[in-house]
Amino acid sequence: MATTRGSFALGLSSHIGNKCQVGVSFGDESNLYSFPDGHPLNNSRTTLFASSLMSYVESRNTNTSITHPAMAKEEDVTLFHEKEYVEFVRASSKRGGGYLDYGDTPSFKGVYEASLYTVGSTLEGLRMVMQGKVSHFFNPIGGLHHARRDRAGGFCVFNDAACAIEKALRDYRLKNVAYVDIDAHHGDGVYYGFESNKHVIIGDTHEDGRFLYPGTGGASETGEAEAKGTKLNFPLRPGSGDGEFIEAFDKIVNFVRGFKPEFIFLQCGADGLAGDPLTHLQYSSKAHAHATSKLHTLAHEICEGRILAMGGGGYNPRNVESAWMAVTKGLGGF
Repeated sequence: MATTRGSFALGLSSHIGNKCQVGVSFGDESNLYSFPDGHPLNNSRTTLFASSLMSYVESRNTNTSITHPAMAKEEDVTLFHEKEYVEFVRASSKRGGGYLDYGDTPSFKGVYEASLYTVGSTLEGLRMVMQGKVSHFFNPIGGLHHARRDRAGGFCVFNDAACAIEKALRDYRLKNVAYVDIDAHHGDGVYYGFESNKHVIIGDTHEDGRFLYPGTGGASETGEAEAKGTKLNFPLRPGSGDGEFIEAFDKIVNFVRGFKPEFIFLQCGADGLAGDPLTHLQYSSKAHAHATSKLHTLAHEICEGRILAMGGGGYNPRNVESAWMAVTKGLGGF
């Protein structure tokens, strides 16, 4: 989808009744994070979503605005990632070719810059929410939850969610934040990045790791050291649908509520919907509508409405469209 800053200058001050102002990051730069040669994570998976988003934003009955993707600086990425790893990605990006991990995450010329947009757009959303520019924010190309501090993994180069969590705790001096993940795959990069941090509350429901990458996220993993009990992993068996998801998610919401975090991050991967080529769950977009509505209500209840959503996985374009439009509308209170 070709976009320009001007075409999306629709006004962040728009407000309809008691509905919430929502910012969504999308533009030409969003298409840069796209792996070559038929890789499942490529920019064709968001084409339908981008078209629906544009139509929705241009309607008169929405309070949603498109913001231009932002590029992170190196110091933003090293909030979470080790400097040596960042340098490795930069060098590989200049050469092109090969892999950034053991074989899931290809390198290509420009992958470093493309990855900076995933981080920068999420951090821009964090800034806008914290400064009251918007009530809530959605970065569809974010949610790259498999990247570890020192390495890539599972199609993820830089972990924008983890960078934003570090930013929220360090620079915005929040005491506790919550990270909720509904991607079909366990958010191992975030989980293990903050496994011993009691200030990061994690609720993650996903397909059971015995059947799906990365093979982690068992119910017994609840945090380490002083953070024991601040994490909740809720694995679901293959074939689980909306009913099983809603039961698990409502338990996650109650879990998060108990800690009263000051900010909620939502990773809303669309790969749990029936028909995704890489997973075995059977959700419909009702799962994403339910999750967003529940967290939207919770955010207004406990943390001044502060919620930031990030896209994550999803490899069936129609599923991506329906799930992420449900998220966009849910953030606005529709």
